[in-house]
Amino acid sequence: MTETVVRLKQLAYLSTASADYGAQAARELTALAPEAAVGCAAALAAETRRRHWSTAIAPDERLTATQRTALAQIACGHVVASSSLGREFTRSREPKVLMSTLRALESKDLAERTPNSALGAYIGGPPQDRVRLTPAGVTALATVIGLPPARPGTAPGITPRPIPTAAQATTRSR
Repeated sequence: MTETVVRLKQLAYLSTASADYGAQAARELTALAPEAAVGCAAALAAETRRRHWSTAIAPDERLTATQRTALAQIACGHVVASSSLGREFTRSREPKVLMSTLRALESKDLAERTPNSALGAYIGGPPQDRVRLTPAGVTALATVIGLPPARPGTAPGITPRPIPTAAQATTRSR
């Protein structure tokens, strides 16, 4: 917890101090801040859940594992949307956020696009639409951040039974 608080203080200081260097330098100095802030939030949420599981917020079970991942990617600032030749598409880091996932989040009012607010994909290219979380999206992310990733084929809200270790299996068979 102490490391997380120190990291957040560093981010706050860097964000404030970088403004003195102009817009371009500030943008470069704070480029990793959203990802670091989401990482800190995940660490705090995981620790809070570990210490106070009974008081933790229940995960939003309407979200699929893919949508949960997309919310985190959007919060980190890794998702932009654009169109070319009448076809919409997204650009993101791994794991990829598909346009269908973005549309599903938009239909639930969890994400929105800000037109022409992100740099082009290439020098001289047209600006792209930055994808941001709505207040409802921030709340939805807060319910799932810091949770272990869902296993494929596991329904949301279902906790799979742990697989016994070899030592436990041997003890049970005696």
